[in-house]
Amino acid sequence: MQNLLIDHKTNVYTEEKRNLLAKLAAKVSSSHYLPNYHIYPQSGLMNDPNGLAYFNGKYHVFFQWYPFAPIHGLKHWGHTTSENLVDWSKQEIALSPTEEYEKNGCYSGNAIEFQGELYLFYTANYKTEAGKIPKQAVAIMDKEGRIRKRTEPVIEGTLPGLSGELRDPFVFERDGCFYMLLGGSKFTDKEKPGFGDQGVLLLYQSNDLLNWSYQGLIDLPLPTGYMLECPSLIQIDGKDILFLSPMGIAPEDERFNNRFASIYAVGELDILNRCFHADYWDQMDAGFDFYAPQAFLGEHQQPLLYGWFGCGEPDYPVQVGWLHGLTFPQQMQLVQGKFKRYPASEIIEVFTQKQAVKRPKIKTESRNYWLELTEGFNFTIGSAADYWEFQYDTETKLATVSRDNLAKKIDVGYGEKRSTRILNLQKVDIFVDNSFVELYLNQGEQVFTFRVFQDDSDTIVSQQGALTGCLHKI
Repeated sequence: MQNLLIDHKTNVYTEEKRNLLAKLAAKVSSSHYLPNYHIYPQSGLMNDPNGLAYFNGKYHVFFQWYPFAPIHGLKHWGHTTSENLVDWSKQEIALSPTEEYEKNGCYSGNAIEFQGELYLFYTANYKTEAGKIPKQAVAIMDKEGRIRKRTEPVIEGTLPGLSGELRDPFVFERDGCFYMLLGGSKFTDKEKPGFGDQGVLLLYQSNDLLNWSYQGLIDLPLPTGYMLECPSLIQIDGKDILFLSPMGIAPEDERFNNRFASIYAVGELDILNRCFHADYWDQMDAGFDFYAPQAFLGEHQQPLLYGWFGCGEPDYPVQVGWLHGLTFPQQMQLVQGKFKRYPASEIIEVFTQKQAVKRPKIKTESRNYWLELTEGFNFTIGSAADYWEFQYDTETKLATVSRDNLAKKIDVGYGEKRSTRILNLQKVDIFVDNSFVELYLNQGEQVFTFRVFQDDSDTIVSQQGALTGCLHKI
């Protein structure tokens, strides 16, 4: 039972609490729903992926973390490393909100390497009775893993017409200059504390990563809600791919049915004219549990992405001391101009056992598997009393995931079905990692990311025709 005397909004990590985290982690290790290959919190709550980088011979994943309870308490940055995107080091606290300017939490940001060090940009959350005072900060990690914070934020204060909700810096280099994208909210009517009425994307410029000048707002040809969060940018085959997480978008048929949405846009970021020319854009994920994607370059300069395996504060069944996680690392590509994402090759190589299947029912005898289907696109996974379902309607071209028939209900207030339209479904890949499910259509043309809490997730039954393809196990 949680200690009700703890103020989770001020509870900051110190070295004296290391033993406490070890005890909490031991409790979490007994959970029935832990994944094998998704990053999840050793204790407490994990949300946005931050500071993703390949630096000094290792992958670095930083993440938003409140390690003391599975709630949105005082945010720290957690940190874990890997040489292969599969085996991860013990999670450690990278940033604690110990400075006055970050007293209400170390919020999201990204990382960029410069002169042999890794610069970690983040929002220093600072609240007053009159509202938030936006502050963007930087910490610098050397090759020995030592992290030092700057004594003051690098950007501080409000801007005319914008609210104090300015956050989630994403820094990148282009044509010899550094640029920062910053999510925000502006007032279209009367200014007041809190959020504005329209999400905006801010642009800053720097020559040294420490001194920044405001350039203005970037014009965006897509919905921005009342607040933009977690901007991210990467180039693939000469095209800019922009990722945004707008809050407050109204549902639109199959799209935007979660608490918050994530969007990608393919096109060109015109820095000089501060606008994004989009060839096309769409929602990022068709599932229930995806938010705040961040892009980065891997060991071989391949474009990779992680997302938060969660979305806001969903009503999940009770778990043992932990909540949420991150998606698989996903490699992105443009195929005939079409944006796709799919688990990185390092994840694919984990599934060493391969068995051809062609039958109406499969018993995987595992809670961790990959089912690759080329036929049989209507199926259930689970027992007769506890299952989720995938259907594809060849007439309407709608692919649908339903959690209607799960025994442990999940966030039913936001609906138990999600759909997306796909014109020519040829392949379905289902990655089940215990309670984490990633379902890819046509090698990542569309993706469903969602959680399930089942005691039997290894029985797959076709509702129409044979399940045809390959079953891969570890």
